[in-house]
Amino acid sequence: MNAYSISRLAEDAGVSVHIVRDYVLRGLLHPARRTESGYGIFDERSLARLCFVRAAFESGIGLDELARLCRALDADDSTDVIGCIDRLLGQIATRLAALAAVKTELAGLTQSAVEGHAHA
Repeated sequence: MNAYSISRLAEDAGVSVHIVRDYVLRGLLHPARRTESGYGIFDERSLARLCFVRAAFESGIGLDELARLCRALDADDSTDVIGCIDRLLGQIATRLAALAAVKTELAGLTQSAVEGHAHA
């Protein structure tokens, strides 16, 4: 098992220590254990969760929704986990549909620009 200090965890995940601390405060992430002096020690599962949460957040999923999912995962509450995942999948489907519409509009604008009469 790899043991990570907060700074090494942040570095390996490509985020700031401030982000890791924020995620710990929000309940998105928990140290695997603490040293005698109270420092959090994180493990591989912590790194995997941090990378997942960051990727999901950067994709537009809110930290409150992610915290809800993480709490359900930590509680091993499969009903709540499934509910959280269903909500997130619905949000993603809505966002993908909106992006597809924007993509279509941009393709049309590109064609109009090529033809010499671009208007949005």
